Amino acid sequence: MQKVTAKTLILGAFLESVGASFIWPINTIFIHNYLHKSLAVAGMVLFFNSLLTFMGNYAGGKMFDRIGGHKTVIFSTSIALLALVGLIFDHGWPAYPILLPILGFGVGSAFTVINSFAAQIDEVDKYKLFNAIYVGTNLGNAIGTALGGYIAGIQMTLVFVANFIFLSLFFILVIFWYNNRNNDHKQRDNKIKIKRTKLQPGIGLIALFLGMTWVSYSQWSSNISAHLTELGILVSKYSLLWTINAIVIVVFLPLINHLGENQAWFKKIQIPLGVFFFITAFASLIGAKSYLVFALGMVVLTLGEMLVYPGIPAMVSEATPKSEAGRYQSLLSMSSTFARAIGPMLGGMLIEHSSYNVMYIAAIVVLVLSLLLLKRGRKELVEINE
Repeated sequence: MQKVTAKTLILGAFLESVGASFIWPINTIFIHNYLHKSLAVAGMVLFFNSLLTFMGNYAGGKMFDRIGGHKTVIFSTSIALLALVGLIFDHGWPAYPILLPILGFGVGSAFTVINSFAAQIDEVDKYKLFNAIYVGTNLGNAIGTALGGYIAGIQMTLVFVANFIFLSLFFILVIFWYNNRNNDHKQRDNKIKIKRTKLQPGIGLIALFLGMTWVSYSQWSSNISAHLTELGILVSKYSLLWTINAIVIVVFLPLINHLGENQAWFKKIQIPLGVFFFITAFASLIGAKSYLVFALGMVVLTLGEMLVYPGIPAMVSEATPKSEAGRYQSLLSMSSTFARAIGPMLGGMLIEHSSYNVMYIAAIVVLVLSLLLLKRGRKELVEINE
């Protein structure tokens, strides 16, 4: 077995995301149209799926620190594969709402392990590595979502088979190429670890900041899609927005990596600049009715996510001991998962009682407030590590 490297982490993130993205875009459609359940029931199933994914994030981080990443990711992926075997043979009711959350638990745990391993690698710039993992994940999502709809049109069982194939490739990868890193860091960080028996306030604020940005961002993958259809814009054109998302990521990542590696000032402004792009994207939608405006908004939004979402785990990994990588990376994963679960619901409630424009303004307010948390959290992290 070979010790895990940056390249194998990026490949693993790609394989896992391809498999997972065969299913998540069609969940609501499958439950409502194929299983003939109400949208409320579909929402409840997806809530429990998010809840189990959240628990998987937590369990993955705990096990990573206690038994190592290799055993943890094998255990997590095995759970996911067993759930998929069940879904291949029975994806009716009530098997689907039972097995889907179990799959979410396994995938959520495995993803936390990937980020935790990345936090322990010193040979590569942390920002560059997390950027690359993020790109691998998004490329996987783009490919999986593009193929998922086509495969579902042929036969729903094939969706679960395709997921199983890619997750099996990931399983083979982790068995032979995800062995634990050198554990010498445990001795080096021992003194720090003793001081950090309690979660550092700065990390908590950073996790809260991350969650607030995801509450806003999640509107694009949920409520905004409904708004486009109300405006008479085809669902296929909404799907194209996410193709644009993937293209922008691939095109601009090299520039972001170059600036992050060679310009110290860029790392300081990277995350706040990303939030500014988020705010600009939502501001551009106020009163918007043209598809072109939404397309341009997606470009700006994608620039923001490329700066924020890989930057946060990289920043936290640089400010925390490697011996507790699982603990801190799982906290970030849990914050993201929880926010993505409640974001669409909060946005939907706001739209129902007001309008889409009010929701856009509320998202902007949340993002502005999140910057205050980021500033305070960063200050406390600097104070801790001085």
